Amino acid sequence: MVIQFSIGNYRSFNEIQTINFRATGLVSEDKSVDENNIAVVDGQRLLKTIGVYGANASGKSNLVKGFGFFCTMISASLESQGILSYLLQPNKQKHQTNEAGYFQIVLLLAGKKYRYGFSLKRHLNRSFVFGEEEFAAEWLFGPAEKNETFYFIRNGNEITINREYFSEGLNIPHETKLRPNALFLSFCSSYNGGISGQIMDFVVNKIGFENDTAFYNTSTNYLVENGKKNIVLNWLNEAGLIYNDIAIDQRGPTNNRFVLLRKNVFDGDGEIIGTVKMELDGDESDGTKKYYSLIGKLYSKFENGGVFISDEIDGNFHPSLLQKIISLFNTPSVNKANAQLLFTSHDTNLMSPEIMRRDQFYFTEKSTTDSTLLYSLADLKGIRNNADFARQYLAGYYGALPVLGSFIEESSTIEK
Repeated sequence: MVIQFSIGNYRSFNEIQTINFRATGLVSEDKSVDENNIAVVDGQRLLKTIGVYGANASGKSNLVKGFGFFCTMISASLESQGILSYLLQPNKQKHQTNEAGYFQIVLLLAGKKYRYGFSLKRHLNRSFVFGEEEFAAEWLFGPAEKNETFYFIRNGNEITINREYFSEGLNIPHETKLRPNALFLSFCSSYNGGISGQIMDFVVNKIGFENDTAFYNTSTNYLVENGKKNIVLNWLNEAGLIYNDIAIDQRGPTNNRFVLLRKNVFDGDGEIIGTVKMELDGDESDGTKKYYSLIGKLYSKFENGGVFISDEIDGNFHPSLLQKIISLFNTPSVNKANAQLLFTSHDTNLMSPEIMRRDQFYFTEKSTTDSTLLYSLADLKGIRNNADFARQYLAGYYGALPVLGSFIEESSTIEK
């Protein structure tokens, strides 16, 4: 599970900001909210869901993009020499420096806590060459006999390895084969490193994004094609989307998959007289298509664990359906593997102490220097745990609201 994620000098983020899944000591008025929304794993109390709110252009999407950048670097920096230069997006309003990004994650894996991260640099005094950017530093800390200790620390091209706790980093040819723009963690994993492989497997295979268009319907289609279509139909029916059957039709030279849904046909008296096939992409709404694509992803997370990240999760969803999806993560009988959800939203219907705790709401706001600040509702003083979060947020108690003008231009007198 994810304990923390930190980001700095990336897009609208300047100073390092942290989102924390570790539950605070606050107590909800409804004790079932605490019981359902917190997973107690190996002595750690971790939140299952976190929602991020804020004005447009305040940095919510940049937090999701930064998380995606972090995962992409771990999965692809070793194979692709140019991907770092292609995806690197340091804060453009930061005073010119060769610093180009900071990313760190704290994970709980098999009962052990690991802290892994890296920072980036660029060369300002040289003409731009694709693939020139590199990792300035990289580090992995993990459990020792009593406290946390370093497993490896990378400073430029120099890597210091803890022989006692990270022996997998020894006797591999990183001095000659590790590029400055590739990660040492990924390099160790490619040589079957146990710890590095465990971390990489979680980041690459257990952290999923809603906007991953390469796998739009793949996971839900997999359920349909592998004897679990009743699960998909049940999820659809629970959302008020009533279908009798579902099938996947492969067409064309590339065997593209088309989702076919069967609905009832009614006569003038409302009696069922047959059924008709509906094509998901051509006949159904954007909300239905989005929900269908989520079914397989969420089902997999609930069964196998991991993190699901959604930017503007409320898009195309009715507020009641969105509340239902959020509640699934906070229902232990459904979310059997303690999967976690990180989402951004403008839907204040979710901002209720009956749905989520104060430490599950985060806000993004621009500072006086136009960079993103990230803070939790639990960080604010004087807010009751049973307060009307939505009303107070819209009233400006928590900040993170847009500053709007009148949108009316004052007329000016033109002197003749």
